[in-house]
Amino acid sequence: MTTTSAASRASLGRRFRAGWTVRLACAVVPGLLGWSGAVEAGPDESAVQAAFVLNFAKFTEWPPASQPGRQGAMLLCQFGVRDELTQAFRALEGRPLQGVSIQWRKVNRLDEARGCHVLFIAESGLSMVQLGALPVLTVSDLPGFAQQGGVIGLVRQSGRLRFEVNRGVAQSAGLRLSADLLSLAMTVLDGPARREGAM
Repeated sequence: MTTTSAASRASLGRRFRAGWTVRLACAVVPGLLGWSGAVEAGPDESAVQAAFVLNFAKFTEWPPASQPGRQGAMLLCQFGVRDELTQAFRALEGRPLQGVSIQWRKVNRLDEARGCHVLFIAESGLSMVQLGALPVLTVSDLPGFAQQGGVIGLVRQSGRLRFEVNRGVAQSAGLRLSADLLSLAMTVLDGPARREGAM
């Protein structure tokens, strides 16, 4: 396990600001060089989370057969009911990312996640092992998500929203995460593949 220094995160810039609205999250996906990997958590946190997810997807590479360009869309899926987050994600539909348009889909079971590029998990009680080796970038703000088989966990620390990455899970799913993205993570884990045990 490695912990990224505050200095290296700061060197990548601090233009990622608090107070984002859904409109701003839709209009601009900040380039990684202008993103510090942390932002103040506030009233518009769902929009901020959506912007984080876009950055994660922007700097993730999928296996050739699952690349968004090959499928004609970047499929952003959501498991669990969270109205404000759904609104933030749906507002992103049609926006370009990795050369294709974003599409949003609600999934009711993890076995419906086949074909999803990104899956945000908004409810607990799941076992990541159900995803097996599917090339799905899983993201959640549930406690301990990255430690329990998720790829990226959003973490609130000292009033700021940051993230942890489980590189081992990403690799087992065939996902390649940008080195710059990893450098912004609060923690990078080299844990095992998705395993039994509910979130």
